[in-house]
Amino acid sequence: MTDESQFRIVVRAPVGQRVEKTEQQVKEIERVLRENIHPDELGTIVSSTGVLTQGRSSLFNPNTGPHTSVVQVYLVPPDKRRPNLMHWSLFGHEFEFPFGRRNQLQIMNEVRPKVVGLFAGVAMFFDPGGIVKRITSFGSQKSVDVEIYGYDLEKARGVIREVEGVMHQISGLADIEVSREENYPELDITVDREKAALLGISETDVANAVLFSLNGNGQTDPIIFTDPQNGNEYYISAWLAEEHRQDLSALDKILLTNRQGEPVLLKNVASVNFNAGPVKIDRKYFQRIIHITANPVNRDLGAIAADLETRFADLQLPPGFSIRLAGQIQQQRETFEGLVFATILAVLLVYMVMAAQFKSLIDPFIIMFAIPMGLPGVVLILFLTNTTISTTSFMGVIMMLGIVVSNGVLLVDYTNVLRRRGVALREAVARAARTRLRPILMTSLATVVGLLPMALGLGTGGETNAPLARAVIGGLSVSTVLTLFLVPTLYLALEERFPRREDADRPVEDSGEGVSPNVS
Repeated sequence: MTDESQFRIVVRAPVGQRVEKTEQQVKEIERVLRENIHPDELGTIVSSTGVLTQGRSSLFNPNTGPHTSVVQVYLVPPDKRRPNLMHWSLFGHEFEFPFGRRNQLQIMNEVRPKVVGLFAGVAMFFDPGGIVKRITSFGSQKSVDVEIYGYDLEKARGVIREVEGVMHQISGLADIEVSREENYPELDITVDREKAALLGISETDVANAVLFSLNGNGQTDPIIFTDPQNGNEYYISAWLAEEHRQDLSALDKILLTNRQGEPVLLKNVASVNFNAGPVKIDRKYFQRIIHITANPVNRDLGAIAADLETRFADLQLPPGFSIRLAGQIQQQRETFEGLVFATILAVLLVYMVMAAQFKSLIDPFIIMFAIPMGLPGVVLILFLTNTTISTTSFMGVIMMLGIVVSNGVLLVDYTNVLRRRGVALREAVARAARTRLRPILMTSLATVVGLLPMALGLGTGGETNAPLARAVIGGLSVSTVLTLFLVPTLYLALEERFPRREDADRPVEDSGEGVSPNVS
């Protein structure tokens, strides 16, 4: 994952908590962060508590009320962080050597247990990364995103509990967070439609009257007042005074206006009751949706997704409900499907090009047979460097295949040139391997040495392309050695078993190096 030098903490206190107490808790969290993150690693801390406007959350602020807060921690760039020190003792003397730097995940995981246990009943969720991670996760902040589709709010609560319980049992998942918050205090206004219709009042009229009385009219229908003296225009937002909206009896006296302009009390056409419900209702594809997100810890996404699908298949969902894996899991699967298709298509096209160049179906087959020989090297280096098979490493495999084909072309083409000159089969195979040894090694060594800095992940953001370079280095190192032995051996075996018929009229190339089709 790219080190974006930032992570955030989503704080969720019990619903209904006052914003003053939430701010005190956030200050304590900031203090613990500053004490446990070294000054050479910590940049700034930005906190946002409560909502930004009257009853509405900002587009880029996940806070849903005074009980929620977001603590955004910005770290210094990776190349400017203090290095880890390795201590050595030699002949009674202590030596310190710089050894690497901590990334954002290591820093976040170190402070996580010290922050999570600060307050009882307060949930905290850690999210590493920033905009890059959200883009790669289709807008989701976390890598694992389980989407629950369903309309009924009451049945959805049971589904959430079951899915959340399954995710807690899956190893390798942390920061499990449910997007829907329940038990938020609300006022339910039930309109008697028959009475309202007789009085010429619609449900929209009731809703607008209540909203304007309690929350003001400035958001949707502002009043424009023009100063008669200077002509300046002013937007006026008005709502009921505090004493007229303190209890239910006061709300019952909100005045409505029917179509004839006559005043009607709210209690004559509707009833007002206290209730509780979700803080917000999210929708996707015009359906109600609940996101249950989590971060993978010390486990790859593929294994986690397989376990989740196996466990979700055993759940008995109510009618009208469905579960879908999204986020990076969805993107990873779609990308791998595209890469597999591209790989198969590339192999077929390369074979067709070589068949046209060599005017043979056997020679391209011999060259293409060397392609799988690089895969053990890819697996080995990914295992030794603790690198997962990802989109980037898969692209490295495709790149490695092209170089392997190029090396095979050099061997087979020059072997054919020697045979057309009259050299015996075994002698032609051995001479071609010796002659082509130098260009093959030079090509492979130049590629490996050139990719070493990328494989080490040097520089800011270097860890993003490191899997690609590692896959190429591992696959090319093994395939180069195997190609020098496998391709000549396979060529010799097939020619002795199925000897080709030489074309007497085919001209013999004068060049000692032969002509190599450019198919890499």
